[in-house]
Amino acid sequence: MNPKPASTRTWRPSWLGVLATLAVGLAVFYYFTGADSTLPIQLVPHLQPVPLTLEQVAAGPVQLPVQVSGYAVSLTHDVAGPFTQPVAAAIFLALLVVALAGWTAAVSALARLPFVVGMVPVIFLLLSLNTESLGIFNTSERYFLYVMLALIGGGAYVLHAFAENMSLARRVGVMAGVVAIVCGVLFSQSQLSASETVLQLAAYATPGGAVLVALVVLWVSVENIRGLLWFNTQAEQPSGRFGFWPFAAVSLLYLGVLFLYVWNGSVPLLAGLELDPLVMLLPAALAGGLGLRLRAPSYAAWVPYANARVLYALAVTAAAAALAYAFATDNTPLLAAARSFSGQALLLVGGLFWLYVLINFMPLIEQRLRVYRVVFEPRRLPLYVVYVLGIGGLIAIQLRTGYPLPDQVQAGQYNNLGDLARQQSEAEPDQLGLAGLAERYYAESGDVLYRSNLHAQFGRAALYRFRQQRGNELVALNRALQRGTNEKVSLRLAALNSAPEDLFNGLDILRRGLKAQPHSAALAGDLAQLFTQTALNDSVGFYLDQAERLAPGSYSSRTNQLGFLISQNLLDVAQKQKPGSNPETEPALAANQLLLGLLTKPASAASPATPTVLNDATFAQLYHQTLTNIRLRNHLSIQQQLPQLAKLAAAEANAPYAEQLQFLQALGRHALGQEMAARQLLLPLAAGTSGTASYFQQLLGLWQLQQGQYATAADQLALAASHGAGLAPEARTYALALSGQLDSAQAVASRLTSSPDTASQKAGRRLQAQLASGKLTLDGSPAERLGNNWLTQAQQAEQARNAGAATKNYQRIVREAPFNEPAILAAGRYYTAQRNFTAAYEALRAGLDENPASLPLLRAYVLAAADAGLTEYAADALAELQRRLPAAAYATLAAEYAAHRAARAAASDAFSVAPTIPSLQ
Repeated sequence: MNPKPASTRTWRPSWLGVLATLAVGLAVFYYFTGADSTLPIQLVPHLQPVPLTLEQVAAGPVQLPVQVSGYAVSLTHDVAGPFTQPVAAAIFLALLVVALAGWTAAVSALARLPFVVGMVPVIFLLLSLNTESLGIFNTSERYFLYVMLALIGGGAYVLHAFAENMSLARRVGVMAGVVAIVCGVLFSQSQLSASETVLQLAAYATPGGAVLVALVVLWVSVENIRGLLWFNTQAEQPSGRFGFWPFAAVSLLYLGVLFLYVWNGSVPLLAGLELDPLVMLLPAALAGGLGLRLRAPSYAAWVPYANARVLYALAVTAAAAALAYAFATDNTPLLAAARSFSGQALLLVGGLFWLYVLINFMPLIEQRLRVYRVVFEPRRLPLYVVYVLGIGGLIAIQLRTGYPLPDQVQAGQYNNLGDLARQQSEAEPDQLGLAGLAERYYAESGDVLYRSNLHAQFGRAALYRFRQQRGNELVALNRALQRGTNEKVSLRLAALNSAPEDLFNGLDILRRGLKAQPHSAALAGDLAQLFTQTALNDSVGFYLDQAERLAPGSYSSRTNQLGFLISQNLLDVAQKQKPGSNPETEPALAANQLLLGLLTKPASAASPATPTVLNDATFAQLYHQTLTNIRLRNHLSIQQQLPQLAKLAAAEANAPYAEQLQFLQALGRHALGQEMAARQLLLPLAAGTSGTASYFQQLLGLWQLQQGQYATAADQLALAASHGAGLAPEARTYALALSGQLDSAQAVASRLTSSPDTASQKAGRRLQAQLASGKLTLDGSPAERLGNNWLTQAQQAEQARNAGAATKNYQRIVREAPFNEPAILAAGRYYTAQRNFTAAYEALRAGLDENPASLPLLRAYVLAAADAGLTEYAADALAELQRRLPAAAYATLAAEYAAHRAARAAASDAFSVAPTIPSLQ
């Protein structure tokens, strides 16, 4: 049967050209981005505490520093993944489906033998998809495969046998509908999720994609030589065409470069680049498409040009999609196979085609005729000889090298299947069978089929990392490093050996990596950071400078330079560093710049949007931004940040930073004058006996000292000192002296002078001199005591007989400043005068909670309790007063207490029996 060539009037092959161009563009996109998306190099922030003074607290005539820790941020590199690429897999399958529908439609319009030959790759592809593993129709039998073969193969045969005159557009419509039905059934009946389904289908389509790439490469392997021939003879006038020698020189240069690549495995070009045969396929594919009509004499007996144009575009689309997926998954063996086969095919077939051109057309080239028009109409040597010899040469190379290409393709398929099994095992950690299956795929792929399989070793390492098997992960990565140096392997191994006990291993890994790849700024930067664990600051500076030379002005380089200068207290040099950063994308650099401001002169800066989940870099940025606002007393910014801090602290993902976020809230409340709220936030942090708890205990004592709670502060600072707080003994001495306990202050100072610590001895001698001078005395209340303003306003309201305003201010004192002893005493007197005895009692009780050792508060409290009829709550306070007051003073108090109780009893209900008043003597 010789059917007529299908009509193409309603079909527009130009759209197929656009499709092929998009597929090639996708391959180019993943060529540049695939490795970074599958095995991304990630920046890992590290925090180094740096002491800084946030504010000064007045303790009589001296100022005590409130010290907090800043955090100098440094950045190292780590490698994550390999990640699966379901989007790339879906695009690959979608393009493959389009190519399948178009291909079967186009070959159905051919003669019988071309139709059979054209359907062979379709059947091969369908058989290789292993759809029975998807559990379609709830069975693992091959029923769905038979359905696919019947629908797609049968549909194509029906069009071929019974629709000879149907247009190509209609054929495509019919086959597209059939393929759509098959795809719909497949995805609706698959037992896997959609993403896992496309990943599995893409993995099993790997061999079919490799065959497609090989066929396209063989077809276009002559096109670069033909392109050079076209360039040599395309001019309209013979005088504008080149002769034989220019053509021979350029062709031999092209073939020579390919020979060096095939012989050595790589050819260095300019600027550190290397020859990539896959890049050379781009002009070959373009020349093949543009010159398809002129190539018609070589295939027209089998396939009409109209159909060939469609088939070529579809083949390029499918092959480009397969290459794009290999790039997207950074599939080492697949890409190695594609590069080696492309280089060999371009060299052998291209070289034979060059000889074919010389044998057939050398005289015409010398005559400067337009030989490119008739290059596929030979008179001596037929074209098929080129392909027979070329394919024979490729087979000979495979035979000589042990047939590596099939093993590499299978290794690439196992990589994809291993990635899928590993992803499923991470989603179901208890399913150890999936983890074992993934490990088996990786072992077969990386240890048996292709030993330079970097992807497989990274996959095994990721599998072990998820299972927290550090030893096995190190073995897998070391195995990869032994088989070939690689920047990412060195970075990951160094990240695993960053602990102090692994210092020398980490240094050795990074040094060897940098020696093998001297242009890696990441390796140089990480080596500098590893040297910061030693005293070799010169080495740190050397490698920091090397990283800066390799990547001038990069985010990590600037961050590490600034962080190192801050950690070494080289603030003058640090201030000369280039200012400015992007807080949204460079949080570590912004954090270091804010820290430098806190250590020198802080400047106001807009607060960036903080992510909902913090890492070390964003936390340090938020931390320093909050401290900067506190230092600058930017109350508006602090008020805006407090809800954000509370929200971040409540998020479970931010648990590692919860304590520091609560601490920031306490500092912010304190800066806003919300002292009680600040203390309530600080109290849970100050519970315990750890070094961290002792710091918060000391800070609470300093705040009490700031508010004039000298006796209370002395007790709190004693607790902090017992747990190791460094400044607490000195601050306690001041608190004792200001509370009138000079003997106790002298005792603490003496203990400091006898301390083995030199700094403590110096502080003790200074304290003794100050105590001896008599300067550590209390001259009035502290100027910054919270509540004094409200007390003044309340007293002014009393004088103006404005009871409402007075009550409001006294309520605020009780609520927000119960530690202000004079204000609380005034509130108690006010409520007593108003005969609101319960309010007076509550006010004095709140004051006594903050200042339990205050004699005036104790005295007022027991009298208020008597007024309120709550004498049972005054028993402990009465016992304390009896112990601390002289007998005469206590007798006076007892008389007052009895009078207040008697007045309360007289005012009680007439039917109540007044209780007997016990003697207080």
